[in-house]
Formats: sequence, structure tokens, C-alpha cells
Amino acid sequence: MPTSKSNPPVPDGVRYARWAGHALGIILICAAIVSVIRGLEGAFSIIRASYFILYGIILNLPFVQISNARWKWFYGLLVFCSIAFVFVMVVSVMFNYMDAADRGERLGVPGLEGSLIFLALMQVPAVLFQRRPDLID
Repeated sequence: MPTSKSNPPVPDGVRYARWAGHALGIILICAAIVSVIRGLEGAFSIIRASYFILYGIILNLPFVQISNARWKWFYGLLVFCSIAFVFVMVVSVMFNYMDAADRGERLGVPGLEGSLIFLALMQVPAVLFQRRPDLID
């Protein structure tokens, strides 16, 4: 399929979604640094903090400027890491619920975690449509 030299402009919604992705990456890196400063308890806390830093860096990669050959690899890495982020967040919520149950408390709906998962999964199509806005049609 021939590609045209002039791709249509990136829609505003895609641009806003990528801004949200950059903000999510910065928030994750900052949250990991704060948890390291406060002290990590257990292996999962170490894994979560390390993963937040890695995923935060990946979310802030300049996907538009990456060459076509490397873009596929980095996009695949983003897809894999976004799926893994959902797994990490679900396990984190499960551990929080178990800790609360041990203390005799009940936690509410994990709204923050759900919002972070939504923002993370939104990055996969946003990066694709930022690179190839012609696929939106």
C-alpha cells in the first residue's frame, strides 16, 4: 500500500492523550522515587518501584522521532509494558486489600489505580495514531 508523503495532521485528542501519557510517566517516576525515599518493604515494592521508573521512561520516549525500523520495536515494548502495568496495578490492589483485611479494615473502590490503568492503556492507540494519523479514518 503506497503511503503519501504528507500525512494528515495529528488530531487534538491524540495529542492530548500523549500529553497525558507524558504526565503519567513523570508521575510514575516521582511515585517510585518517593516510595524509595520512604523505604521499600518487601520484594513486590522493589519490583513495583523499578517497574514504575522503567515504564515512566518508556512513556516519555519521543516515538514520533524514532526511525521506522526501530519504531516497531519500541512500539512493541510499549504494548508489552502497558499490559504488564495493568498486571502490576492489579497485584498492587490485591496486596492493599489483603493488608487492609489483616488490619480489619475495608478498602473502597480503587479509583486511582483504575484511572492510571486507563491512561496507560490509552497510550497504545495514541502512539500509533500519532505516528500514523491516516489510520484513524
